[in-house]
Amino acid sequence: MQTQQTITFFGTVSNSATSRTSKTGRKYTAFGVAIISDRNLQAFHYNVVAFGKQGHFAKQLQTGTRIKLVVQAQSQPDNIATLPLLTATFVRPVHPVARG
Repeated sequence: MQTQQTITFFGTVSNSATSRTSKTGRKYTAFGVAIISDRNLQAFHYNVVAFGKQGHFAKQLQTGTRIKLVVQAQSQPDNIATLPLLTATFVRPVHPVARG
């Protein structure tokens, strides 16, 4: 039995979402996200793809939107991409809590 590890991030959309279709005809939404490290305030950038309901939801994401993102890392053996690719399993905007 294979288990898949997920990672939860809070980050900022760095590239607005774009709807695309894969070579096999599967629709998905791609976008970029920046995660700031608490330790040294360094930004880490990732490319994200979301399929199905999460892909449909992610279409509305704009640059600067704060999001909670649960992902699985994908290996890219035949890809020359310089940024890691993550597959989103959960994407939601983070709304600030009202303080009174």
